[in-house]
Amino acid sequence: MVRTVRELGFVQVDSIAAVERAHHLILHARHDGYTHAHLAHILERSRQAFEHWTHDASVIRADWLPWWTHRFETSRARLAQSTWMRERLGPRWRSTVREVRAALEERGPLASRDFPRPPRASEGWWDWSPHKAALEYLWRAGEVAVHSRRGFEKLYDLAERVHGPMPAPPAREELVAWACRAAIERLGAGTPREFAQFMHAVTVEEARAWCASAATLGEVEPVLLERLGRTPVAGYANPRWKRDAEAIQPDPTPRLLAPFDPLIRDRARLLGLFAFDYRFEAFVPAARRVHGYYTMPVLAGERLVARVDLSSDRAEGVLRVARTWTEAGVSGPAAKRATLAACERLATQLALSLQCAGRRGAR
Repeated sequence: MVRTVRELGFVQVDSIAAVERAHHLILHARHDGYTHAHLAHILERSRQAFEHWTHDASVIRADWLPWWTHRFETSRARLAQSTWMRERLGPRWRSTVREVRAALEERGPLASRDFPRPPRASEGWWDWSPHKAALEYLWRAGEVAVHSRRGFEKLYDLAERVHGPMPAPPAREELVAWACRAAIERLGAGTPREFAQFMHAVTVEEARAWCASAATLGEVEPVLLERLGRTPVAGYANPRWKRDAEAIQPDPTPRLLAPFDPLIRDRARLLGLFAFDYRFEAFVPAARRVHGYYTMPVLAGERLVARVDLSSDRAEGVLRVARTWTEAGVSGPAAKRATLAACERLATQLALSLQCAGRRGAR
């Protein structure tokens, strides 16, 4: 499990549990027999990973913590000026932040529910009390860290008690070089924009300048990237890309991919490389959905062959498949077999029985 997180760099965390939460689905796709306890161990016991933000909330390999010190500094400055955050912190926001930090120091790990909540009407998803906002502010700023989770609820503690002594920020140019190298190592090839957006740690301009300099030193190789429906675009590749491509042996086991799986998270890149036009429709009004609330692509070998609209019914012990769609240009019978195998694999992983409605969508 640790090796997988290190190879991926980070695993996106998401709260929607229509099938299973995305961070667990990402690891289910890569490990037979994965359980929640595996991830909890490396986050809460061995501390080989930590939670913070990349492009979104993520589980991140622990040895990358020094690079996050830059994000802590920029988040602190940005949030202190944010009208949205200040509204949630309230007029006494500096006092509230000090109060929350002092409570953590004195009482140890705490969740937002461990603080008083003033009575008022709920404002929905982002209905944060001042103390909850203070916890998030301190977490984004690196002063506190996620100590553990109670269910899906975060418990926070002082960062030095979770991580140990906090490292000093590396020089900005070191951050840029690290972020670009980490992205290109995992993407293989791409554009400076894709490298910058991989973790949202540096700007596109910084990534572009680093790539140009690294190319002159032979650290990256300028290439033309073939993308669906576009003329080839200029990009950069790992100098080992040909050797690495020849060495790859795709795993033929069909697997369902979470909507935020690293392979498919960048929708523009996904469309260009796999001709797979994918939209996560959980936040789309039901009447306007094309494929369903929680649709998962099916990966078989090197191709995305189908997509599946499914959900978990834990009370009934069932993984329900409502509809499936075969991708254009893919053999129908082969895609059907792969889809069934992928659904059966995930049902087994989740300890559920598989129930298929038998409806197939058109492509």
